Amino acid sequence: MRTSRPFLFLALAAGACSTVGDDIDRQLLQPPPGWLAEPHDVGLAAEPFELALHAAASLTGFWIPNPAAAGRTVVLLHDERTNVSVLHPYYTFLHAAGFQVLVVDPRGFGRSVGRPSLQAWLYDLPPLFDWLARKPGVDPARIAVFGSGLGSVAAMWLAKGRRAAAVVFEHLPSLRDVLRTREDGSARSAFAVGMLEFAGLPEDVEPDENAPRARVPALFVTTEHEPRRDRSALLRAFEAYAGPRELWVVPEAGPAPNAMLTHDGEYQRHIAAFLRGALGGPVERIDAAWREVEKASDGGAFYEIELLAVPGPPAEPWAVEACAVLPDGSLHTARTWLEGERATVRLRLPQAPRLVAASRVYEVAGDDALGFHRVRSHLSRSAAAAAPLWPRIEALRHGTLAGADLDTLGAGLLAAEAGEPFHARLAAELCDVYAALGLAWSGSGDEARRAQGRAWLQRAVASVPPQPKTHVWPGPAATYGFAHGAAVAAAARRLAELDR
Repeated sequence: MRTSRPFLFLALAAGACSTVGDDIDRQLLQPPPGWLAEPHDVGLAAEPFELALHAAASLTGFWIPNPAAAGRTVVLLHDERTNVSVLHPYYTFLHAAGFQVLVVDPRGFGRSVGRPSLQAWLYDLPPLFDWLARKPGVDPARIAVFGSGLGSVAAMWLAKGRRAAAVVFEHLPSLRDVLRTREDGSARSAFAVGMLEFAGLPEDVEPDENAPRARVPALFVTTEHEPRRDRSALLRAFEAYAGPRELWVVPEAGPAPNAMLTHDGEYQRHIAAFLRGALGGPVERIDAAWREVEKASDGGAFYEIELLAVPGPPAEPWAVEACAVLPDGSLHTARTWLEGERATVRLRLPQAPRLVAASRVYEVAGDDALGFHRVRSHLSRSAAAAAPLWPRIEALRHGTLAGADLDTLGAGLLAAEAGEPFHARLAAELCDVYAALGLAWSGSGDEARRAQGRAWLQRAVASVPPQPKTHVWPGPAATYGFAHGAAVAAAARRLAELDR
């Protein structure tokens, strides 16, 4: 058959676009291998489901009912590097807060059938929501979406189409910004970015372009230590968002799920409070606005952040953390008490803020110097105590820690734990470190050092979590599942040798 030149050009262009799109899908979507935990592993009754899309594609996950939910449902959309089997830290707190939860894997993730693609990431969701709305016990008008990473991109796409009654965006990247940077860190040209976007991205995928058409209540969650590129993308979407919106800038935290560690307890309470208010419960919000009050004599100026409690004065004083985000992405915070409907807090800044936000801090104690300080959970306190040791811990794990630094690391761990006994989850995360210290010292010719080695070996064996597959360490680099089985086995063998 003879093919005309225009048709041949279109066919070649379509083939090139398909190839580019496949490359971008492979670059951005990274389904993890393996499978870890299910709801029954953390004591929750759940129904596994599979929604067939066609012969070669399906969506799978779990429906976690809650008789106390009164129809309120939260759909969890995870990021591009995880799957449903590691979402138990999220759905357990949402279920405990009174919601029923649907957790779902996109095509090619977890047990869902099909090839992962950005197109499917978005366009498979409407049939899922149609199926969910028909489910007994679900109020279609009280379905919220909680997204993280690319799950947040999908959540914004759903909000634009009014598929959700409320949304939580935890980290909200721009795929266009991602395409601007090559794998080696260098920048692509505007022409190259345009071609990649045309060939590889779904239509209407950019969050800041969808935000003006989204009108449901939204909570935007960003963290102090996430990449500035991603925080900038979230802030652009926040500024463009047409509906009721709240911004929570989480201090001392990196990318999700790190805020669950640095702000354990407060994080869960903050998310649950927003969702309850957005789905018909009592609203609890602090609006913030800024104004310049005077120039500073040596540069910059003093700015006043005005705080307003919504819907009215709280029944008791609220501890409030206000944050000014500057145009360069830097963050400046101040603390105060909101004892009526309004309050103000003053900050000295080098330039006018891009925007300001304020949030309630739930568990606090009075502090003469700071006004208040957070009351941290045991998990958060013990993690903070061990945080300065993490560079040496990582050096040990990568085989680059000098022998002389083993003593420093061991002494540091003991000193940190003397000040704050380690939470069981932290001890489990450090099993390989305990084993390495024990193996290094248990063969020493010095009796005291051998005793130390034995003690570290015993700690390694004793710190294994009761359910290894449910272990999650939400550090700046998150750990899913217990990865230290081989190290613990080596410690157990060495103890057996010492006992012979």
